[in-house]
Amino acid sequence: MIERNGIFANVNKVVGELNELEMESSDLIWNLILELLDEIAPEKYAGKRPPDKSYEKKIEKSELYAFCWNSKKLGKKMYIKFALKENTYYYVSLHKSKV
Repeated sequence: MIERNGIFANVNKVVGELNELEMESSDLIWNLILELLDEIAPEKYAGKRPPDKSYEKKIEKSELYAFCWNSKKLGKKMYIKFALKENTYYYVSLHKSKV
């Protein structure tokens, strides 16, 4: 479970996504993620079964969890992907859904 923050799996990818979300600081994303995770039901899982494994160095071979849902908080269909490794949340992706 995330308390206040997590770790970015790939910082270079995050910059563009934070700009799209109009986040002024990467520190603000963690509270938003907590709120968004509360909106997501298990049936909104959009990943493979079994989950894909990450190729990102920090989370290599960790399972990736992807969800797609209509966010009340953001007022649009969103996509989130993350990994959990040693009780740490790793941000992989968060953006407006492309489907």
